[in-house]
This record gives sequence, C-alpha cells and structure tokens, in this order.
Amino acid sequence: MVKTKVREFFEARFVGECEPMVRLDNVRFNSISDEDNESLVGVISEEEVKNVVWSCDSLKSFGPDRSNFSFIKYYWVCLKEDFISLVNDFMVNGKWPRGSNASFICLIPMTDNLQQLSDYRPMSLVRGVYKIVLKILAIRLKKVISKVIDIRQSAFLKEGGLLDSNLVANKVLEEMKRKKKNCLFFKVNYEKAYDCVR
Repeated sequence: MVKTKVREFFEARFVGECEPMVRLDNVRFNSISDEDNESLVGVISEEEVKNVVWSCDSLKSFGPDRSNFSFIKYYWVCLKEDFISLVNDFMVNGKWPRGSNASFICLIPMTDNLQQLSDYRPMSLVRGVYKIVLKILAIRLKKVISKVIDIRQSAFLKEGGLLDSNLVANKVLEEMKRKKKNCLFFKVNYEKAYDCVR
C-alpha cells in the first residue's frame, strides 16, 4: 500500500503537461564547430576512462550491485579493456546492453521535519559504468559549453555566479523606479526545477 502511494505520487510529479510548446522558429542559436562536435562524440580513450575512475571516491557505492570504485581500481589491468569497449559501444550505438543501466530509486529527505512525500527527493543509484560515461561526457561538454550558452546567462557556468542575475535584476528595478518608468517583472517558481524534465 505505502509503496503504491509513493510510486503514484512521484509518477504524477514527472508526467509532462500537454500544453502547446513554445515555438522558436525565428530564434538563432549559437552552434559548435565540427571539430568541437567530434570532441564530444569521438572515441573515448583509455586515459579518459582511467582518469574518471581514479577521480571517483574508492569507497563510494558503485550502484545496485554494491561493488565500488576500489574494486575497479584494484583489478584495472583485468577490467580496462571491457570497460573501454562498453563505453565506446555506448558512444557508437547510443544504448546500453540489457541490464547494464539498471538502477534503484531511493528517497532522500530534503528537510528535518518530514511531513509529506514532497519533503523527499527521489535519487537514482546507478551502476558505475553509467557514472563513468556521464562523467566523461560532462568533462567533454565543459570544454565547449561556453560557445553555445548566451553571454547573458550567469548560472551553471564556471565564470558566472548564480547571484549575478539577482544583482542585475535589482539594478534594473532600481533604475526603473528612479526614472519612474513602467516595467514588468515576474518571478518564476524554481521549487521543482531539478525534479522534473519540463
């Protein structure tokens, strides 16, 4: 009964609405060069895989199978070819062998005073190969992302500060008040920003 209610609650949270999508027909986006694209999707080297494995905490849980990165590091000589093959197979085919990306969902408390299911955040415990590929892709993306993100964005960039947008908004509001001009400000609710796709 409890398991069913928890599942229904989080399934409802992650269902997308069917409202019309915003059209972006006349918007021009920055793009990356063919060389940058190749750096994102090209063959993953042994060095990239090894660097990521060694950057992970040895004792952290690997995932549902309970192996950890200490095991991989210890047996690296025996495992490296299989790991590199599996990672590059994903890069070529865009899918995992059956069962290799199986995961467990666990609920993480977001507050000390737990009253309802919305006080928990679902978190997926994934297998190590999945973590390795994600980390490699994140490292690669980090090298080109500044070429496609608008210069006005301040969050999620190494050079930008999350609070920069707030400072700019405060300055604009101050200026509008000082000049007694009409303007429109709206605040978007980011409460579930990391908990949903849309």
